[in-house]
Amino acid sequence: MADSDETAIDAGAGMDVQFGPSTSFLAAGKVLATRLTLNKRQSIAFLIICRQLDLMQQTDGGDACQLRQFAERFIHGQSRMDWQEKDVLVIDEVSMLGARTLHAVNERLRRLRGSRQDFGGIPIVLFCGDFQQFRPVQERSIVLPSAAISWDVDNSFKAEQRHQHDKAHALWKRFTTVVMLDEQMRAAGDPELQRLLKRIRLGVQDRTDLNLLNSRNRWNLNMEASLAFRVQQRSTMRIFISEHKWKEELPTEEEAIMILNQGDDSAIPVPAVFMFVAGMPIVVNHNTHQGLKLVNGASYSAVEVIVDKAAKRWSAWPSSCEDTDDEDGWNGGASQCDPYGLYVQLSRCRTLDGIMLVSKVRDRDLVGNRVPEEMTAAQARLEVLSERTVEEALRWLDGDAEESRRPG
Repeated sequence: MADSDETAIDAGAGMDVQFGPSTSFLAAGKVLATRLTLNKRQSIAFLIICRQLDLMQQTDGGDACQLRQFAERFIHGQSRMDWQEKDVLVIDEVSMLGARTLHAVNERLRRLRGSRQDFGGIPIVLFCGDFQQFRPVQERSIVLPSAAISWDVDNSFKAEQRHQHDKAHALWKRFTTVVMLDEQMRAAGDPELQRLLKRIRLGVQDRTDLNLLNSRNRWNLNMEASLAFRVQQRSTMRIFISEHKWKEELPTEEEAIMILNQGDDSAIPVPAVFMFVAGMPIVVNHNTHQGLKLVNGASYSAVEVIVDKAAKRWSAWPSSCEDTDDEDGWNGGASQCDPYGLYVQLSRCRTLDGIMLVSKVRDRDLVGNRVPEEMTAAQARLEVLSERTVEEALRWLDGDAEESRRPG
């Protein structure tokens, strides 16, 4: 604030900053950790970063060892200046970070900051994420070396790409300060769902878990939702009945039952009864036009039903359209659910009661459906590093506590 003797012309904009008892990032971090009600491991991860910031200040940022804790454009002068001033690099959703992308980021930061150190010598590099979540697109995970990966899928992975992958993997393995947050916060209010998620993470889910999930089957969910939407909107509902014909022979009893079934079954591409209300919300379950974002999981509002009279008629026996490289690929049965997708879908739920299945979970989609052994081993390594990091952090935190209790 300006002194009272100053005139309005002399007084300019300003800020009055008052410093309290906190004399360091670590001291302030301890107060914040308490105020934000962080759990034990969250607090440790946060305080490790605060401590490193203090070390940077004590050594003027030059001699402090780089903390590694678990974006092509023209480089001009302003970019270099901007990146020279950065002390912390945070990379989120690390499970989706491909090794070649990490290699490119590292090389670019070295050039931007004019340093051959990892990430151009940025003092604090923080990776956040969960390797049980979605994997990289068109690349391979940073936690595995190229030797542990099948590279014969296509011809896009040449010797140079494998070299870049292994350099990025070696860079990743230099991250030894790891804190694994083992509490499922989203499902914190439902211990039963927490137990299910933990069993799936460990790959030990069995038929008991299958029965638990299938108890949430709401086979007529779409039908009930359509009726409720019609009442809510006070609009007209149109009901379409599927027309199945056999030219050569009569259907088997099983086929006839499945075709006349009400409810939803992914094994039958055409439902027996389809209820339509203009404006009702729909979710796309197949990648149709990726460029237009008409992809699996996208939500839209249905406007109208247009009958394609020129469409090819398929035989009435049960089959399902698969997401394959062949656009016209039709298979007799759906492929096994991806183990990562299985966990991602369930981990988005807050309670078991909030899960509503439109068809039963198949045995093969849950029982024995686990991530590859090499990924399990890579995550086990992170667990070991995490225990070591937590033990070391507790030692210096206890040391700080004892020192603060000593009389001045």
